[in-house]
Amino acid sequence: MIGARTLLCLTLASSASLAHAGEAAAQDRSIFSMLDTQARSVAPSMSADGELAPADVLSAGGRRVQVWALTAAPGAELQIDLRSADFDSYLYVVGPGLGDGLRDDDGGDGLNSRLCLSIDQPGEYRVVASSLNGETGAFTLEVTDQPGASNGACPEAEAGEALTDLSLLPTDGRTLSAGDDVSGALLETDHDFFGDPVQAWSVQGVEGQSFSVELRSSDFDPLLYLVGPGLDPWLENDDFGDGCDSRITLTFPETGAYSVVVSRYENVGEFRLVTSEQAGAPEPPACTFDLEEGFDEEGTLEADDIATVGDVGSLVYEQTANGTMTGNETMYEGRFSQAWNLFGSAGDRVAIEVRSGDFDSYMYVTGPGISSPLWNDDATGSSGLHSRICIELPETGQYRVIAAPLSGEHVGSRYTVSATAAGADDICPGYYSSIATLPTEGRSLAMGSETPGALDATAALHMQDNRLIQAWDFDVQEGLTVFVDLVSSDFDAVLYATGPGIGELYADDFGGGCNSRMEINSTETGTVKVVVASYFLEQFGSFFLRASTDPPPMEVSGCSGTDDAAGGGFSSDPAAVVTVSSGDSRRIEIGTEVQGELSASDEVLASGEPAQPWTVEVQAGDELVFELIADDFDPKLFLDGDALLTPLMDDDSAGSLDSRITYTATESGTMRLIVSAYAAGDAGSFRLRVIRVVR
Repeated sequence: MIGARTLLCLTLASSASLAHAGEAAAQDRSIFSMLDTQARSVAPSMSADGELAPADVLSAGGRRVQVWALTAAPGAELQIDLRSADFDSYLYVVGPGLGDGLRDDDGGDGLNSRLCLSIDQPGEYRVVASSLNGETGAFTLEVTDQPGASNGACPEAEAGEALTDLSLLPTDGRTLSAGDDVSGALLETDHDFFGDPVQAWSVQGVEGQSFSVELRSSDFDPLLYLVGPGLDPWLENDDFGDGCDSRITLTFPETGAYSVVVSRYENVGEFRLVTSEQAGAPEPPACTFDLEEGFDEEGTLEADDIATVGDVGSLVYEQTANGTMTGNETMYEGRFSQAWNLFGSAGDRVAIEVRSGDFDSYMYVTGPGISSPLWNDDATGSSGLHSRICIELPETGQYRVIAAPLSGEHVGSRYTVSATAAGADDICPGYYSSIATLPTEGRSLAMGSETPGALDATAALHMQDNRLIQAWDFDVQEGLTVFVDLVSSDFDAVLYATGPGIGELYADDFGGGCNSRMEINSTETGTVKVVVASYFLEQFGSFFLRASTDPPPMEVSGCSGTDDAAGGGFSSDPAAVVTVSSGDSRRIEIGTEVQGELSASDEVLASGEPAQPWTVEVQAGDELVFELIADDFDPKLFLDGDALLTPLMDDDSAGSLDSRITYTATESGTMRLIVSAYAAGDAGSFRLRVIRVVR
């Protein structure tokens, strides 16, 4: 425990103390069954107001959590909604028969969460209200009767509401059979499936019968799904028709009701569905679709250079401008983005904000004197999910503020953007857009020293990721290689450094632990700035800094920021890997190393990076080290399995840019390793190995 804050590790190691923690815990295997509800409870036909506070539990994945008891009789079929205007909600439900529990991020309207479940067994069920990124604020929990509810997704959402299971999408009387050629229209107001509208048509399948369906449109780039009995989870096609059209051909595995689901890759409009009992042509033409011009030779709206993001207006100090996402925006880093021009003078101190009630805002700022775009998602000190960058303009000239949603297109969604110079210091106390401007306040680190320090809640905040930061002066010599270590048992340590002769440096973790080591090779003699930071929001405590030309072995013990059973991996959002297959076709054995190739033809994560799944068989009690090593790209590794409430992820823990996850298996079974990369366009050869630790 650090002050009033508690950190929760989401993966349970096998221990006698937890094994006897109660029948409910043994049944659902979730750590949430261990937490005190503090007399909070909800029941069917009840709405309760709550508030996530800094004193609430912080999970290893960075989520603020609060547990409520759910009182319901066996046989009840329920829908549970978690709504908040202050944070992006994340909802869990745990209890008898639910294993590791149910979870949802944006299953409700907007960024709100929704889960449905059927109370099949007697016992204690719990509802966990959570914020996705550790934010605090007010929320409402509502429990309503939902006939037909099963564990997970909710049946037949109202039009426009989000679905997570295509099998629950209503067809509303729309039917198909072999030989049909029917017309329809896809609308933004249709049901939502992970940010895109979807529309279902029913077809009766007969086991062994061949069936082909083609989705054609000149208004949008079609995306086609087919869901039904014997298909796990569904069939999907984007461009295997003429041009950008989509086609699915199959032999029905069972007799029963199937659904053909119309969706889009870009835009909406009219379409045709053409069906037959014959397979389509095997070689489709290339797809090149443009939102404004239709089919052309370019066929892309993705911008590699932020300078190509289109301008929509200008900003003036002390005024607020209104913007609307149209769906025709340029995409930058996977976000549909709009740029606003702002003229400023060198030395102007400005608070720039993007606010929206329709989406979780994201912002970039570029301009003269800014070497790489500044960015912000959820500014600490800014209510809700708004973005804020506070900056002292380095030069006089034209700057650009790029407004975007964190994810999705959000066509028709509105936002505001503003730049405030008068009173900016009051809006942004303690915030710094660059660590180069952060004062050291007399703190200094000497060569050969081991200097204690403390990071507390009053420290400054890094503008881009809101981490607590603290600066130290450090004298370096030209051509001398120096190692700076940051060691803490209270928080997950991160190091930055900047100054003449070194540019900007960053280090997170070393050798599988949570401590950090940075190598500094300066081309000049002078004073640079070393900055101590905490990886997780609102996490702080004592530390020591060490500077040496011949450093001792680095401590690799766990820290308060990670799972004890997974010291080299950080909890990741389950949605990150939900699009990746099981990996059953690729297997790796403990004690072996395999060589592979990550390519553009591989699967992708929900965020767009390439993904290649592998499986490994583990036994309860195995102490394992998983390493991903690559020279061609910056690798990123995920570990997933039934024993993990959330997947584990690591980027650079194996040194250089390589990845390492350490994990003690809590149960026997098959686990999934996902080889990925830091950037969406990365590819190349890699080595993946699994090592058993023998003591």
